[in-house]
Amino acid sequence: MKLIKSVDELPSVRDYLHRIGAVTKSFRTAIIQEAKGGYRKNTTVIRFELDGHVKVKEETYSPTPEEQKAILSDFVDVKFPTLKKFQTLMDVPEEFRNGTIYEIRDKEGIIMLQIRKHDAQGKKYYLPLTLWDDDLWRTTEPEGLLPLWGMDRIKDQTTAFIHEGAKSAKAAQDMIEAKTDEAKAKLKNHPWADALKGAVHLGWIGGAPNPEGTDWGSLRKAGIQRIYIVSDNDPIGVSAVPVISRLVNLPAYHVQFTSEWPATFDLADDFPPNLFRELDGVPRYIGPTFQACLHPATWATDMAVVPGLTGKPKEVPVLRESFRSMWAYVEEADAYVCMTLPNIVRSEEILNKMLCAFSHSPKTCSLLLRDYIGRSPSLCYRPDRKGNVITHGTTAAINLHSPTQVRNEEGDPAPFLEFMDYLFPNEEERLGVERWCATIIGRLDIHMEYGLLLVSENTGIGKSTLGSRILAPLVGTQNTSWPRESDIVDSSFNDWAANKRLIIMNEIYSGHSWKAYHSLKSLITDREITVNQKYQRAYTSDNWAHVFACSNSFQALKMEQDDRRWFYPQVNEVKWPKEKFGQFLGWLESGGLGIIKTWAENYGDYITPGDRPPMTERKKAMIESSRSEAQSEAVSIAEALLEYEGPAAVTMKSVITAVRNSTQGRVYETDYELRKPMIEAGVSVYPKRMKADGRTQYVLMNARLWTDGMETPKEDDVRKVLIKPADLIKDPM
Repeated sequence: MKLIKSVDELPSVRDYLHRIGAVTKSFRTAIIQEAKGGYRKNTTVIRFELDGHVKVKEETYSPTPEEQKAILSDFVDVKFPTLKKFQTLMDVPEEFRNGTIYEIRDKEGIIMLQIRKHDAQGKKYYLPLTLWDDDLWRTTEPEGLLPLWGMDRIKDQTTAFIHEGAKSAKAAQDMIEAKTDEAKAKLKNHPWADALKGAVHLGWIGGAPNPEGTDWGSLRKAGIQRIYIVSDNDPIGVSAVPVISRLVNLPAYHVQFTSEWPATFDLADDFPPNLFRELDGVPRYIGPTFQACLHPATWATDMAVVPGLTGKPKEVPVLRESFRSMWAYVEEADAYVCMTLPNIVRSEEILNKMLCAFSHSPKTCSLLLRDYIGRSPSLCYRPDRKGNVITHGTTAAINLHSPTQVRNEEGDPAPFLEFMDYLFPNEEERLGVERWCATIIGRLDIHMEYGLLLVSENTGIGKSTLGSRILAPLVGTQNTSWPRESDIVDSSFNDWAANKRLIIMNEIYSGHSWKAYHSLKSLITDREITVNQKYQRAYTSDNWAHVFACSNSFQALKMEQDDRRWFYPQVNEVKWPKEKFGQFLGWLESGGLGIIKTWAENYGDYITPGDRPPMTERKKAMIESSRSEAQSEAVSIAEALLEYEGPAAVTMKSVITAVRNSTQGRVYETDYELRKPMIEAGVSVYPKRMKADGRTQYVLMNARLWTDGMETPKEDDVRKVLIKPADLIKDPM
């Protein structure tokens, strides 16, 4: 037998490949390529069996009968080298050790090396290196499908991140293994560190345009059950996602970078500076969360052969098992929900368009409807219940709540409590805020009936640290929204409030109107919410939202006298030192969030439904500033009436006259709008209107004349103690 180094050494093969424009890729493989976006894409792959038979999908490039006959004849007396695995880089000749080397291994040893080099112009390229049983090193790939980088690092993981290339996969895997100080520092500072842990990171090495050349079947054999495809941030990388999903046949998700990241970005690169902002004295990540960049990407269908109407077989699309349980139709909303990413709810028209790139059928939703897996008549949002499908009311419902990904940690919560002690200088109010935070973190079964309003005129104090860096991840970023004030007061759509436990409003300022206050009333206290989202039928859902509002203005909101929806504590105006913030944020990112979670779940003294917010001096001042000039004058009359030493009463007509004289203008408030804050200030209104000063009107009385529980005074007795507001304020006795 003659040992040959390449199939094109055979004259018959060389002539055939020259005719179709193919070049050899390995011993028994040739390819036809085309340039695409700076890459070379394999448009056709030609494989030669050991006996000389040619395998090629495209009929156009098949050998003619004469060519195939000649090739078979030339293969009779030839032998090809066989791949030989090796154990260490010390086995590699010195001449091949220049450049960055990536080892592609399996459990038995090194299959091949991929060497990253740069040409004279600085452009990168990759060189394969393999060892063969003739003990020669060759810059050629193994025969058949290419292995994935990192398969040897799979232990008991069932989830894998698939990166475009060995470089980014190795960088991510080294980071999460954290075996060096550098890797530990990267893991500590990485914005998506929690999402990248708990999985193995693998890389496909065939290049973005050629995912078909990879051995994707090895993932199932290794026990992988779910994959996250991390493509480069360019069109070629993104276009590979559906191909990989189809070939791998596993539940798949695409991690898609947006325009905030540079083109060709991958996870081996540092996150760009524009995604960070110096807040509270240290750089903080403000870019998209991992969840925000995650999209369902499971291939939906296979083509099955079935008998046609005429008896002739035909191909029809059928759902894959890996896709079938990912989406469910919800009758109440006439929409489809992703069971593994329940924040994704889509109409049939939109979902069919979304799935076109991942399905043989343009109407995948029809296949879902026909493939019965149980009814899901409605949607619900129940943080207090576990499971995706639960009984809600009298029917089955899909539970859109998913818990936080932060894991419990044992440890001392002192750094958090020190931060709270700094942020809230009033001890009693600080304890009230800690109680609110412990309840929203530790008691998923409680819906508190008041929100938190934090105001400081200075920026960088730490309000957003508490909301976005502590509460949001502990509640779950998927359960948190960050609406703008205009979303609340000016829009008819409220999807920002649907299926959320925490609503963070970082810059609220509606002191000039009551719009925001009244818009948030029902959200804070009502147990149900009507969800109004674009392109979807409105539906009713459970309301578990808690509002966390921040402002740099003491005129953030208007607030009613008897408000029971807001806790408004004093916030520090003196910034924590920069180094203190740095130490605290470092503690948060190195397990502190898990410690806070454990602290909250063991807190004990939780807020319960029906509890009212504590009254604070800040809130009293906001209530007073929320009144109009006329209402303030009316309250002054009420306060003077309460301080009057004897029984006394005033008529509303006299109040209006006094207010008009004091404000030197027309009173625009109605009788009710003046009377209400007076009653809230503590005076009592006679149970019915009575005749006084020549007209039937309401009369307000102090406690010495009548309070609840006392016998209602007679009208004549009330008339005897009527007093003019001007005299009351002038001489309260």
